[in-house]
Order: sequence, then C-alpha cells, then structure tokens
Amino acid sequence: MNPKITEKEWLEDFRDFVSHEGTPVPENMSRRILDYVHRELNPSPWLVFAKLFGVHTVVGTLSLAICDQFGMSPFNTGISLAEYFMKFGHSMCMTLCGFLFVGLSVAFAFVILRSEELSVLNRTAWLQVPSLSLLSLVIFTGIGAEVALGIGVLWFLGAMVGGFVPFAIRHLKTV
Repeated sequence: MNPKITEKEWLEDFRDFVSHEGTPVPENMSRRILDYVHRELNPSPWLVFAKLFGVHTVVGTLSLAICDQFGMSPFNTGISLAEYFMKFGHSMCMTLCGFLFVGLSVAFAFVILRSEELSVLNRTAWLQVPSLSLLSLVIFTGIGAEVALGIGVLWFLGAMVGGFVPFAIRHLKTV
C-alpha cells in the first residue's frame, strides 16, 4: 500500500535530495562517461562512411529493381528505368543511372543517420560522396560489369551530382 505523500513532505524530500552531497563518482567512471558522450556527439568520419555505405548497400541493391546499372539487376524484374533513360541516349542513360543509384542512397541516409552523424557527413561530403561513387563503380566492375572508360566517367559524374543533390535540397529547406 502506497500512502499519499503531502506537498510539504515532497518539498522536504526534494530539499534533502538537492542538499545531499551524495557518493562521489570515481574519476575513471566520470572519464568513461565523458568519453562516451564525446564519442556519441562527435562520431568518426570513418564510422559515418561505414553507415553511409551500409545504407547504400541496401538502397543501391533495391534500386537495381527499378533501374539496371551496367545491365546488372539481381531481381530480373523485366522493367527498368534504364529503358526510359535510353530514349535520351546511352550517355544520358548512364549519367541518370549513376545519379539515381547514389542519390537515392544519400537521401535515405539523411533519414536514417543521427543528427550528429549528418553533421559529420555535411562537413566531409566532398570526400564521402566521391568515395561512395568510386567504390560503387569498383564493385560493379568487380562483380563483372563491363565498364568502358567513357561510360564509367559519365556514370561517375552522374553519381557525384546525385550524391550532392540531397545536400542542396536539405540546405534549401533550412534557408
């Protein structure tokens, strides 16, 4: 049975709590807590890139269901935005495919990453977006995509633009 506490008793308990020195926190425990908070508020750019790449792995793979990249699609959906993009020519198709492939991933990363991680991503975007684009191109080549230099460059440029567009849209929303 829980007896009802009066306002006067509550205030006395509160004053006692506030005035009580308490048990001192051990120095190493205090340092560990401060280190943890510091790490959480200042994530490593490498950790942010790893999370961005994780998001890109999932979103990029799923995007292959709607737009083949270099003729590769693990889903065999039979339909692809690449067919529509080809109406603008092969070069434009590759540019738009790269734009979509990386741009969707960065846009989803904005939804998934914590604000502290987004702050790091904003500061290091000039390195993270090209790295993600280049790594994607290397992976496509590694799994058997036939990438000619000219087409690869166009895809890479599209991926770069696509990767930076979410930053521009986010910036416009904050202005």
